Amino acid sequence: MIAVCDIDFSDDELEYLSYFNMVYAFYRIKSSKTPSERAMKLIEHFKEYILIGIELSHKYKRMDKSPFYNWIYCYVLNQLNSSNSDCDSLISDGVWYLQRLPLELVNWQQYNSMRMDIEINQLAACFSDQLYSRQILPPDERIVHLWNGSPFHLDSGNPFYEEDPTIFLISYWGMRFYNFLEN
Repeated sequence: MIAVCDIDFSDDELEYLSYFNMVYAFYRIKSSKTPSERAMKLIEHFKEYILIGIELSHKYKRMDKSPFYNWIYCYVLNQLNSSNSDCDSLISDGVWYLQRLPLELVNWQQYNSMRMDIEINQLAACFSDQLYSRQILPPDERIVHLWNGSPFHLDSGNPFYEEDPTIFLISYWGMRFYNFLEN
């Protein structure tokens, strides 16, 4: 998560899905009629580590403005009763992202590295010949990627390939189900 040259976003997606599943399981155990004392001790033991881990991870993932990562982060903090979050701004970033996501998810060819308004991140490309930006571009100004891809990748695309809509659906319904969206 903190290595400059680590551009494997698949690990980030797996990490956040693990956080969600663990905290959801904790919530179900706590809300059962008779949770065991041993299970409650384990939950309290792991709670501190989960909070430290997700706070550290989200320092770097908040730059993505991803509705997927943001709603899982807010869900985990809400379930673990942590009050040091700015979930309102994170959910606003997620809504912005979903509103800018194109309706057709064809991976049209993009050449954003030639744009004058984009600052190239030279350090992020140390193991690759691909170019990455220092700040995220809106989803409708770059290639379509799943949550396990880099939103900072500038030049790519394959117009003969279309992504499935799960990038929108999992984020939208996650935020709706856990009441992060009003309507």
